[in-house]
Amino acid sequence: MQPSNKESQSGWLAKNHAVGWIALTIYAFAWLINFDVSRSAESVFILCFAIAWFKEADPAFKWHKVFLLLLAFVVLQIGVYFFAVDRFPNVADGQVKAARHIAKLFLCIAVAWWIRGSVKAAKYLLLVFIAGILVSLVLNSSVDAWRAGLAGSRVDFGYTNAQHIAFYFGLLLIMGVGWLFKCVGISAAKYEWGVAVALTLLGVAGVVVTQTRAVWLALGLIFLVLVVFSLLRLLMQRRPAGLRPKLLLSCVVLIGVVALTVNAVAPVIEKRLLDEHEVVEAIAAGNMEDVPFSSIGIRVHTWSYALDKIHERPLTGWGAKSRGALIDEGPFPDWLKVRFGHFHNAYLELLLAYGVLGLAAIAILTAMILKGTVTLLTTPHKHWGVGLLVSWVFFFIINVFESYVIFNSGMYFFVIVGGVGMSFYMFGKNENAGTVTR
Repeated sequence: MQPSNKESQSGWLAKNHAVGWIALTIYAFAWLINFDVSRSAESVFILCFAIAWFKEADPAFKWHKVFLLLLAFVVLQIGVYFFAVDRFPNVADGQVKAARHIAKLFLCIAVAWWIRGSVKAAKYLLLVFIAGILVSLVLNSSVDAWRAGLAGSRVDFGYTNAQHIAFYFGLLLIMGVGWLFKCVGISAAKYEWGVAVALTLLGVAGVVVTQTRAVWLALGLIFLVLVVFSLLRLLMQRRPAGLRPKLLLSCVVLIGVVALTVNAVAPVIEKRLLDEHEVVEAIAAGNMEDVPFSSIGIRVHTWSYALDKIHERPLTGWGAKSRGALIDEGPFPDWLKVRFGHFHNAYLELLLAYGVLGLAAIAILTAMILKGTVTLLTTPHKHWGVGLLVSWVFFFIINVFESYVIFNSGMYFFVIVGGVGMSFYMFGKNENAGTVTR
């Protein structure tokens, strides 16, 4: 007996869904390990998503308003493209590639489509993402590099630069501390305590040896707020026999992590800040001409110039690849023009690329993600929700000092972690959804 056309289609779509999940898994796991493998998986994943979207039966999902946002952003990109290639013919060939990279932030929609509101699928994908980071560190780091880092040298383990891998060490630290909080709140198994402590120590060591001030600032602010919040909850708790002991232990754990981090980082922080004390003094005095082109000084000078350029084209910007050409036209030393092709601030990068309209589109997309992430707080998995929200706060702060969104480090975080939040925004909580079958 031949299967009906509907049954054949259902089986065919199930195979497409399975292939899509395999490709998504490779995409999330391999990007730091082998970018070519991850990029190939990305193509398969996008193709499977396009097929799944075309065959989607529910119009509420198929024509969700997030697709209108994507369409509006692409239309903006096309319009700016024609201006950019005319204004900057020397970088015209790179405009499409740079525009495609920023548009890839919307791939979080495709990730959400596969997760479809399943907490189980979301946890699976996040663990794959984190596992990829850990495997990459094992493959790229060495005992000598760790020794040099712990002895005071700044190391990057062979990644783009220290700032980018510092971002992921920060995420591992946030996850480790979050896991410790979970262990405090429940009767956790010994292996969970071991994993939580190991991740925390790895995160602390990583943010020390990569010596990235933006990461230190972001983590310091986050942990300070968490300590204050935990202490306030402890003082306001009316059931001392219930949650109070757990809250007290949570505060002790958090304060211990902060103390460990500060103790480890203090000598390095002192050295890094002393290197820039003249710059800080010049900025505080308002003497921009006296600000040297050091690490902080470069940011101050280029940010000031970027604001002037944003004022010239505030609505639609200059194009995705125009940042380097703008720097070449700026009042900077030749060595800076050769060495730097971006502005070390993701928000300025988006404004320069696509103006207020482009930044607004990405902000709306991010708001949708955060709204979906907040829904996790009403489930038994709220510690995951808190961890993801803290990770986003961390991401927002460090992007003030580095252009993570125009690099793969920021893009993959936005796509994978953002896809989780977008899933709950689009589909709600669907405990029956799985990772392979629909």
